Amino acid sequence: MAGVFAAFDGVVWDNHACLPMNLADNLRFLPQLARFRDQGVTVLSLNAGYGEMALADHWALLTQMRRWILQRPHHYRLIERADDIALAKAAGQLGIVFDIEGAAPLDGDLDLVDRFYQAGVRWMLLAYNQTNWAASGVHSHEDEGLTDAGRALISRMEEVGMVVCLSHTGYRSAAEALEIAHKPMVFSHSNALSLDAHPRNIPDSLISACAAGGGVIGVNGIAGFMGLAQASVERLVDHMDHIAEVGGTEAVGLGLDYVFDIAGLELEKAGMANTFPPGLGYETPVSCLPPEAIDAVAERLVQRGWARADIDGALGLNWLRVARACWT
Repeated sequence: MAGVFAAFDGVVWDNHACLPMNLADNLRFLPQLARFRDQGVTVLSLNAGYGEMALADHWALLTQMRRWILQRPHHYRLIERADDIALAKAAGQLGIVFDIEGAAPLDGDLDLVDRFYQAGVRWMLLAYNQTNWAASGVHSHEDEGLTDAGRALISRMEEVGMVVCLSHTGYRSAAEALEIAHKPMVFSHSNALSLDAHPRNIPDSLISACAAGGGVIGVNGIAGFMGLAQASVERLVDHMDHIAEVGGTEAVGLGLDYVFDIAGLELEKAGMANTFPPGLGYETPVSCLPPEAIDAVAERLVQRGWARADIDGALGLNWLRVARACWT
């Protein structure tokens, strides 16, 4: 670690990063997890599947990543409970949890929530851009809100300990989820709609409701959700400032959404017009902030006058608070 970031000795947690979604490329990019460890990141949430990807493919990726990590105990630790995070930090390991972007592959089978939690999945989206059996997505033609099955899914997730994530979920569906929440819910990787009017960003009403329930909004490092052609630390911190103004600093976190294999993602997007509709900037190659940018994020927060405790929260302790409140 270098620069101002080295002075912060708390938990550093990036709540979303995307490895390739096929086994061969996933295995090829897994060694790049060292970049997060070298930057002093304590916990990283890795994507184990998204959208309409088949359930079997989720399990195959999850199994491969778990095996790879378990074979390298000097550098990595699979995080099962909140107390494991302190152990990872003390050992200089990168702690790994997993996430699933969208409940579509479960197809209403709530027992899969338990199975995925046991395998290390610690948050799951209700929907990924489009409507599924549980909720509507941000790019659905009409947001019809939660289904009865979606409400049952939320209840099961809260019971099991899996955090409910509302990124990529339609605004009405997200609002209805927050209304019935018994535990903190999160937007793992979403920016502020008030600053940049992309439908993947969220309105102040959802920021406020998420914060009121003890949840966290992870700022997203993808340029298109900042209204830019190239990702910018300065603009990312603008979004952190705005979320803090609306919901308080306790609601701010990191969910950089770093894409390890941009070329591979562009090939995937080309055949997924329903998931990534035209006219919203998805045709442009992704520009995203890498893990090496976290030091500059901390430096900008210092320059903007954030208090030490608030920076520690935004860098990771706010996510740790959610884990302690939700995980079992």
